Amino acid sequence: SAVVTTFVVESSQNLQPDNSAELLRAILIELRADRNGTAAPGGPPLPPSFKTAASAVRVNVYWYSSLVTSLAAALIAILAKQWVNYLLAGLSSIPIYGARHRQFRIHGMHKWNLPTVISILPLFLHVALLLFFAGIVEFVWDLDKTGGGTTVALVVSTSICYLATNVLAYAYPECPYKTSMTVLTAQVLALVSQLGKQVVLIVKALKEMYVLLSVSSDESP
Repeated sequence: SAVVTTFVVESSQNLQPDNSAELLRAILIELRADRNGTAAPGGPPLPPSFKTAASAVRVNVYWYSSLVTSLAAALIAILAKQWVNYLLAGLSSIPIYGARHRQFRIHGMHKWNLPTVISILPLFLHVALLLFFAGIVEFVWDLDKTGGGTTVALVVSTSICYLATNVLAYAYPECPYKTSMTVLTAQVLALVSQLGKQVVLIVKALKEMYVLLSVSSDESP
């Protein structure tokens, strides 16, 4: 968040007009007019109408989104720590009652999928970093094409390594490169596969029903 904030402060200046140059020009015209004893024609020139560049808007969208996502991850992490601490807080000093109370809370933890919520937290940081990379690529590219090309190459290399480790962890169960993204991808693909099988069964049942109806209609007088 601190790193993104530093870049946001710099990029936010591109969203508002900088009238300092036009102000200095107007002051210079007034000074020359006073020295010559004549009035400045038409008064001080008005600053040109400001139009925000599309790239500046995109960069700020990327970085502000990255900042909000990282701060949201920090907030949820603090809440998750409090949720976990609650599991052992206020238990009875009598062992049998304390054990029952603790088991009751652990059962509620699994019922409300607290481990899943905690495992999703790193995804927020992954998304925040991805948004930051997208913003810095476009920001540096507008400043200098050579620097932008180098930044693109580094970001692409990092992204390839990230995707490769996740694909390897998903393809090979013994691979140690597992992350929350790998687990989430596996769960999503398993859900899609299960839904696909159900759709196939429904379509097959509909076909059989259609065949039976066709046969019964042909046999009817």
